[in-house]
Amino acid sequence: MKRRLFIASLIAGVAAFGITAASAAEQVKIAVVLKTLSSQYWKVVAAGAQAAADANNVELIVLGPPTEDAVEQQINMVEDVIAQKPAALIFSPSQPTTAVNVVTKARKAGIPVLLVDTGLPEKFTDYSTFIGTDNIAAGKVGGETLAKILKKGDKVVLIDGTPGNPATNDRIKGAEQVLVDAGLEIASKQPGYSDREKAYTVMQNILQSTPDVAGVFASSDEMALGALRALQQSNKSIPVLGVDGNSDNLKAILAGDMYGTIAQGNYEMGQIAVEKALEVINGKEIEKRIDSGAKLITKDNAQELVDFRSKVK
Repeated sequence: MKRRLFIASLIAGVAAFGITAASAAEQVKIAVVLKTLSSQYWKVVAAGAQAAADANNVELIVLGPPTEDAVEQQINMVEDVIAQKPAALIFSPSQPTTAVNVVTKARKAGIPVLLVDTGLPEKFTDYSTFIGTDNIAAGKVGGETLAKILKKGDKVVLIDGTPGNPATNDRIKGAEQVLVDAGLEIASKQPGYSDREKAYTVMQNILQSTPDVAGVFASSDEMALGALRALQQSNKSIPVLGVDGNSDNLKAILAGDMYGTIAQGNYEMGQIAVEKALEVINGKEIEKRIDSGAKLITKDNAQELVDFRSKVK
């Protein structure tokens, strides 16, 4: 009798192990390669992706180089994940023109590609969807905000990201268009490479030649903080706006040091990307472009975003 019970238990254990092994085998693997994982903005994107992965039993591979201008390193990361044969690739290319070849390689390997935050050149359409902000519209919000605060003839500085990065470049285009139409003067437009220290140096140099700057729009919050530090060291208090809605910028806004930021729905970008990747994997047709939204954040509503971010793990 005991022998029969032992054999029955053994069979049940083997069956249970088989079910567990099968469940593990069914877990979908999705790769996420972002521009970097060192900044608050991209950490929030990753958090959104991880939340969706946890909710859907997805194995997530999340990678990103140390800085946004480490283009070659990012491409190598994509090459590495292609070799791992994920069911889908979520990708934010630091330099879109350079990324076309590696995305083509992923597609030839049968891996669907979903773009986040930054798209690829217009002629390239072999991807499932783009999820992100309308960056020209976001830039226009920044330009309109400065135009309301300042007056015609005032000098404004525009600090761009990395040349060839359409996300930051489009924000500057949008802001510049509105500012020029409003009669403000673009005193200087220079790249800050989405880096706080580089933007700090850029702003220092601009102040030496143009000390009567009246406002600053930076196409990322990291650069806005760099510009703000240079202005504070020069004892200048003028409105500074960035884009992203990073935690350090929200603190600066609440302290009254920085005027505002255009916050992207970056948590939503990551979350939607994983959800849509699963739909693609399951053969569902999805929209070619999904707007994750953007919102002007000032001292009036910054605390709301801080409270939300505090809940993000």
